[in-house]
Amino acid sequence: MNMTDERTIEVEVTEEDLEQMKAEGFSKKDLPEIGVKRYRPSRHILKDKDKITLLIDSEVLEHFEKRAEKENTASCQIQINQELWRIMERDRAEEKKEKIAA
Repeated sequence: MNMTDERTIEVEVTEEDLEQMKAEGFSKKDLPEIGVKRYRPSRHILKDKDKITLLIDSEVLEHFEKRAEKENTASCQIQINQELWRIMERDRAEEKKEKIAA
């Protein structure tokens, strides 16, 4: 995905992309056409997201960037967010257990 400007996203779909999507189980009707498409992102996509500036230890960032380099792996940002969700869900479960025990 290529950001062409603040309001347009340019997406190129290749034959390789289609083959990968087929291998991942996408149905034929859900496959995009090959070529370059331009989209204006919908504001609702980022509805539950906040843009912040966050200082992360270099070693932590390098670790996630290295993980993201692997084929068929989520981006560094997505992986970090997933790890934060795991921590948050664990904490919530512990808090719920404490409330029940009290």
